[in-house]
Amino acid sequence: MTRPFATLLLATALLGASLAAPELAQANEPGPVLAYRAQVMKALGSHITALFAVLDGEVAYDAHLAGHAAAMAALAEMIPDTFPEGSLGGESRAKPEIWQQWDKFTAAAGNLAAAAGRLEAAARAGDSAAIGAEAGVVGDACGGCHKPFRIKKN
Repeated sequence: MTRPFATLLLATALLGASLAAPELAQANEPGPVLAYRAQVMKALGSHITALFAVLDGEVAYDAHLAGHAAAMAALAEMIPDTFPEGSLGGESRAKPEIWQQWDKFTAAAGNLAAAAGRLEAAARAGDSAAIGAEAGVVGDACGGCHKPFRIKKN
């Protein structure tokens, strides 16, 4: 590679990186982060509600249980990423304790992901007793974050 071409290539790469930096900053601004986090949590809640509708016999979609559990496990893995430090405000019910006790918070999210993974395995195996037991563990795991890290509604 000739020196002028290498210099041009380096300059182009640096220019591209400097142009991308503002986009990254905008992608992590509080408003959009809070809205995104709310959607992740809403999706998680929708999957657990749908799963319990099947388990409670309200609908006959037993074959969907594993899919809902897999989605919950995937969403639970995303939870820590949706809480960048200091992302309070707006309609967020996040407590500052999340960042003060980060290890406890991420462990609680990990417990949810693990429980949802076990629920998925039970659903794929068709083990009704394990499905019911693990669904209860998933519900309890949700409380593992909500109780210490979420402001109660008035």
